[in-house]
Amino acid sequence: MIESIWLFGYGSILWRPDFPYTAAKAARLSNFQRRFWQASTDHRGTPSRPGAVATLRYCEGAQTLGIAYRIEHAGLIQTMTQLDQREKNGYVQQTVAVTLDTGQTISAITYVAQAGNTWDLGRPTDEILAEQIRSARGPSGTNLTYFQYLRWASRCLKEADDHLDRLAVE
Repeated sequence: MIESIWLFGYGSILWRPDFPYTAAKAARLSNFQRRFWQASTDHRGTPSRPGAVATLRYCEGAQTLGIAYRIEHAGLIQTMTQLDQREKNGYVQQTVAVTLDTGQTISAITYVAQAGNTWDLGRPTDEILAEQIRSARGPSGTNLTYFQYLRWASRCLKEADDHLDRLAVE
């Protein structure tokens, strides 16, 4: 029986986990970068006006900071079922190795939207992304609010994220 798992959050899970956890630690994922290259038609946009939300893309030498949450067995099935529903538009579970702020490397589950999925935005320019983020709104609120909270959380972790910074300038 699995006693607990670690879940790595880098997008909305970073600033709105919305599930029970027993520990939260700053964590670093190597060789991946956060990018707003995934459309949201169910949370931060609609089918007629999709929002743009974060996913991870492999990039040798890159690093993404986030939070690793420890989820205990008692709430594991319910939590993962809720997360699978929350992260349904193109995201799949992926097991990754993250390094906690203590220096310990652990195995964690995260949600990644692979390139080429139905909601993949490709590699739009910062100008196009910024306009999409400014104008989209969905059942979970405005896309701009999502972006602002994610940028705030990134800054709280003292992460230098050139992608977020360029989008903020636009």
